[in-house]
Amino acid sequence: MTRAPEPGEALPSISLALTRRRSVQAVAGTRDYYPVHHDEDVAQANGARTIFFNTMFFQAFIGRTACEWFGNDAFLRRLDVAMVGSAYIGTRLTAEGVVKGRREADGRDLVDVDVTLVTEDGPVVRASFAVQLPPR
Repeated sequence: MTRAPEPGEALPSISLALTRRRSVQAVAGTRDYYPVHHDEDVAQANGARTIFFNTMFFQAFIGRTACEWFGNDAFLRRLDVAMVGSAYIGTRLTAEGVVKGRREADGRDLVDVDVTLVTEDGPVVRASFAVQLPPR
């Protein structure tokens, strides 16, 4: 984003396909080897439709959205995440963000954002973060 966003402004949606390959990469990258995140039989035996993604994957995706929305020089100062559903392989994850406010704290230019991660099945994560904008 080349300009500072305004409170109430909706940020552009960012989406990504949740594939089996991506789930295996997430398991390896986060070292969360719990079988429901990579073994379809185990996931289904535990009541899930199929393999589903872990919390750390969502945290990383929100970090990615912060960089896409505010640039690679922005710094994520705070992140609060609440899981509200599951995201399964074969679906598409979309981040929808709204700027809640802009403030200065300790000489830092901060933007507060509310984010919802959704799939075709509905909301998966509700989150909020504060990002520090780079100096101009």
